[in-house]
Amino acid sequence: MHLKEVDANLLVTLDALLVDASVTRAAERLGRSASAISHALAKLRELFDDELFVRAGQRLVPTARAQELAPTVHVILAGMESLLRPNKPFDPSLTMRAFAAASSEAGELILIEPLRKRLQEGAPSVRVDWTSSNMESIIDELRNARCHFVIDIMGESAQAPDVRAAKLFDDELATLARPGHPFSKRRPNGEAFAGAEHVAVHSLPGFQGLADRLAQAGHDIRRTSQVSSALVGVMATLNSDALLTLPASLASLLERQFGLSRIKQPVEPVTFPVRLLWHTSYDRDECHQWLRGEFSLLAQELLAQDVAG
Repeated sequence: MHLKEVDANLLVTLDALLVDASVTRAAERLGRSASAISHALAKLRELFDDELFVRAGQRLVPTARAQELAPTVHVILAGMESLLRPNKPFDPSLTMRAFAAASSEAGELILIEPLRKRLQEGAPSVRVDWTSSNMESIIDELRNARCHFVIDIMGESAQAPDVRAAKLFDDELATLARPGHPFSKRRPNGEAFAGAEHVAVHSLPGFQGLADRLAQAGHDIRRTSQVSSALVGVMATLNSDALLTLPASLASLLERQFGLSRIKQPVEPVTFPVRLLWHTSYDRDECHQWLRGEFSLLAQELLAQDVAG
């Protein structure tokens, strides 16, 4: 295969098919007919000597070869767009873009939601929407541009050479209780703390880390209720003597909103990094760069609030 044999429009089509997994949606994205997209796909199959996509119901599933090509195609097209873009300063207030950020409930509440409010003022046509974070497929989601950012708490996400990671801040586990809880007046010892009813939020990481830390000190947590979300955990805590353990950044927010009490844990705190992940194909994307900076500023503000608190 020689470079002169490759039509750049074929790569644009391949990129659209990788993102949309549908001939119809790819055609709508590119403003072309479905038959033109199908014709281009036939040429791509001949060019790469591979099926590239196989049908699974209404979706097109990329083959291993297509998945291998995806990161390189994204980088090539990003470079071409940068080359052809008019040479003028980036202005977020004039930019129209849409991004998806994958995270747990904690990441959405402490970073994505505040970012949305900030964008309403400084970049009203830039959107960052939440999407679920399936850690088993998150690398492919980034490679295929189905998500553009991942907020990774406690190092949950797998690593890959074509995925960047930047630490936003160090967090730790904190424990909350209802106002007036006996433990809010005095620091409980390990036996009393472990013997209390504990609430673990399924969608948030970390509770097991506290249980392990207590076990190392010779105290086993025996009574644990697992709930689906932080809100359910808050309601359970407000109406009982149960203790709710969460990342401290989220605990601070819930303390203020619901008047909960912070309980001093009888062991050394469990700490972990909160990181932002993205695919290398977006390294030089000016809007993506700017948003990475906004995430970083929000993280610094969270740290400042914790220090002030």
